[in-house]
Amino acid sequence: MMFSELIDKVIDDYKADPRNKIFIEEHILLSAAIEETGNPVTVDQLRSVISNFLSGEMDGDDYSIYDGAIYACAVAANNCFGDPVANQDDDDYSVDYELNWIENSNGSFSAEIRPA
Repeated sequence: MMFSELIDKVIDDYKADPRNKIFIEEHILLSAAIEETGNPVTVDQLRSVISNFLSGEMDGDDYSIYDGAIYACAVAANNCFGDPVANQDDDDYSVDYELNWIENSNGSFSAEIRPA
């Protein structure tokens, strides 16, 4: 599935049952990182980048993958916690959100997003 299809499902699920947080699973983060960087990104690379971010040890190569992955978080936050239709003419529109990384027992990561 393409990133747009994956994130649309997250947004649709949220709109059907609004909550105070959204979870973005690893496969969606990976899809966003691949689409945003324009390069192949493996699950292991994504996990390493998130681990490096959490430990404060990111290097130059990590930033593009990390930025690509959190693009999924921004899209979800803007569409679930904001009103992108009312702000469609504002290229800088974005809502503030908090991001918490959850490391699952199998080593995968999920993003927990809450409005700020």
